[in-house]
Amino acid sequence: MNLSSYFAFIAWFALLVLFSFILDYLWCRIFPRRGYRLFITLGIITHELSHAVACVLMRARISRIRFFAPEGGAVEHGPPKVPIIGKPLIGLAPLFGCSLTLLGLFFLFKYQQDLPSIDFGASFFSNLTELFQSAADFFSSYASQWTFWFFLYLAVSIAASIAPSAADFKNAFWGILFLAVLGWAMIYFKIGDQFVDKIINQYLGRIITLGALMESIALIITVPIYFIKKLVARNALF
Repeated sequence: MNLSSYFAFIAWFALLVLFSFILDYLWCRIFPRRGYRLFITLGIITHELSHAVACVLMRARISRIRFFAPEGGAVEHGPPKVPIIGKPLIGLAPLFGCSLTLLGLFFLFKYQQDLPSIDFGASFFSNLTELFQSAADFFSSYASQWTFWFFLYLAVSIAASIAPSAADFKNAFWGILFLAVLGWAMIYFKIGDQFVDKIINQYLGRIITLGALMESIALIITVPIYFIKKLVARNALF
């Protein structure tokens, strides 16, 4: 892996988080607050359980787990006993937990043959175009099947919760920055660059691809609904 591919991976990770925040913004304005929380119930539970599992692995004592508190779900825990990587891995845990759950859904509903892949060595914008095209093709291929809509509800609920929250980023910012700089240094100085390549292309790349695919499908459906609701609300004022 070269540096341009590594920075492309970082850009895709940022895009995954951005898509998640955009979906959260749109859905908060489409659904009533309680309805929105109900809609992404599976995602909330998966998100918080991912944090909890990471706490156990990083040996951070869990004091409380909340799924439906007024301010949102949360896992209250002490400092991890695993140094340096403990905090960032706990903060990024939903990225892995939600993606693994999404992957399980793809196999459960027998859609695994439709899983796309991102070539971090290719143009970012060509990859982005291809991803949205894959999402549109996937949607149009199965939209006539009721099982697809059930799958889509489950998958979108999880995809909406896949990205670490603002609080997760705040708590783990320096650890995440350290890991990002460490990855850059390993590639730049060619010390363990093959290990970084394997981790990104065989594991993290697939996680990001899967999350981005489902968030793309959610955006394709959500954006028109958002503008239709806005238009109806504006016409109702006149």
